[in-house]
Amino acid sequence: MIVLNPQGKTNTISVADEKLIREAILSEQVIVYPTDTLYGLGADATSSDAVQNLYDLKARQNSPVSVLLESVEQLLDITVGLSEAARHLINKFLPGALTVICNTNYPFPNQLVSSNGTVGFRVPGDQISRSIVSITGKPITTTSVNPAGKPPATSRMEVESYFEGQIPLMLDIGAIPPSNGSTVIDLSATPFKILREGEISRQALADFLN
Repeated sequence: MIVLNPQGKTNTISVADEKLIREAILSEQVIVYPTDTLYGLGADATSSDAVQNLYDLKARQNSPVSVLLESVEQLLDITVGLSEAARHLINKFLPGALTVICNTNYPFPNQLVSSNGTVGFRVPGDQISRSIVSITGKPITTTSVNPAGKPPATSRMEVESYFEGQIPLMLDIGAIPPSNGSTVIDLSATPFKILREGEISRQALADFLN
């Protein structure tokens, strides 16, 4: 496994490291990268083969993972049918630890689309994860680093214990604190429905739930 160590307060990625990241994602490999909550498994979210590689790695079936985007603007462009309340919620809480379930016409692989035709999207609050989308020109998958049923990995040691020899590249910022992950809210439902309460509390979202 190639280990990259972004440096500085903003976790700057060097030009040489950008090339390695781009090559891994565009060759349909799965990488590990940090987000504002947990380490994530990233693959090209526009490639069915890349997404299947991720599912095989996690031994996960019939449960869509979310898509990480570069910006709120990209999210608003890629989704359809958002209400004014949904747009207000997105602009208030994103970038941040929130996954929003939305309708989209973008041709994502079937593995990422729910039975209702929706997709989960993240625009994390950290710069490093969003920069991967900019570097590759591709939305990437975002899901915790663990086989199905195991706790999320929070360090390189734990990543290697789960996936020794199976991850080609990791962006390592050191051990990260345990996290409840992102809060998941379905913006395609009326009223909006919290599917998982994570780092953003139900109370913080209360004004949008009626």
